[in-house]
Amino acid sequence: MAKSRKKKRKIKKAFFSKKKIALVVLAFFFSFAVVYSINYFELIKASKHQKSDDMESTKVLMDKMKKMLDAEKKRLENLPKPKVKEKKEEILPPVTYTKKEESKKADTQFSEITDYKKSKELHPKKEYKKPLHVEKNYSYKGKPKLAIIIDDVAFSHQVKLIKKIPFKVTPSFFPPTKRHPDTVKLSHQFTFAMIHLPTEALSFSRPENATLLVGDSYDKIKSRIKQIKNWFPHIKYYNNHTGSKFTADLDSMKKLLKVMRNEGLIFVDSRTTAATKAPVIAKKDGFRLISRDVFIDNSSDKKLIRKQLRKAVKIAKKRGYAVAIGHPHTNTLEVLINAKPLLKDVDLVYIKEL
Repeated sequence: MAKSRKKKRKIKKAFFSKKKIALVVLAFFFSFAVVYSINYFELIKASKHQKSDDMESTKVLMDKMKKMLDAEKKRLENLPKPKVKEKKEEILPPVTYTKKEESKKADTQFSEITDYKKSKELHPKKEYKKPLHVEKNYSYKGKPKLAIIIDDVAFSHQVKLIKKIPFKVTPSFFPPTKRHPDTVKLSHQFTFAMIHLPTEALSFSRPENATLLVGDSYDKIKSRIKQIKNWFPHIKYYNNHTGSKFTADLDSMKKLLKVMRNEGLIFVDSRTTAATKAPVIAKKDGFRLISRDVFIDNSSDKKLIRKQLRKAVKIAKKRGYAVAIGHPHTNTLEVLINAKPLLKDVDLVYIKEL
């Protein structure tokens, strides 16, 4: 009995040996891996077939939709087009003016010229031909100098034409208002520019906003000049817009010129009146005053504009320099764009170079 028991124990030990258990475990994992691999590859194969089928069905659907859209497009193209009645162009009668209306129209275009003519009526004995700022011993090198100012600059279309002029001209910009809000920005397009300062006229066609008036206090004039200076800190030269009434008033001009000198600014007299008090103050206070010699566009006629330019050249040759003022009207600017041969005997300069 004892021997049989020992024998059974040996058989049991032999059956459950470590090597055999390890081999069994390895065989199990190997068979599992084989089965898993087979199933995995089957799944990949099936998914590829599924994707291929899905793509095929999508392509078929897209083809069908394209055919439907093409058919609908052809149907719409073949539909009869509705008849549209053509509107006859309305021909308007030409605009005509009576002599009185023509005068008013000219006033709106040549406000400073009108202002100047009005002052001549009131001061017929005043000297209008000779400039009021002649220096006895003005010396210069080379050709005589001519400075041309373009007043009333306010809009981008004017700036575009002015920039086409092939020599130096000085644009004079209005302070910004609701009607022309971009003058500050436009002024930066030029190497040198001026401020066109609105001052009271004997005859206003269309007064600018915040025009300086006769009777304005020193503080009011100072406040207005400081406001403009803050807008245009890069500009030091100012000339008057209209001003036949304001510049002829001694007290008003004393206040204005005092403010400008205190602010480091320079006044150029547009000379819209022969009664201007600027030369009187300049002589008394001992500073040099630059004034206009010629308006080049008393008329919009191109021949007369060229005539005035020749007059400016003549003054420059006689004295050494001259100052001419024009306005940004189309005819004036077109004449200046082509005026180089006419001005060959003078140096075209900025006001600051006189």
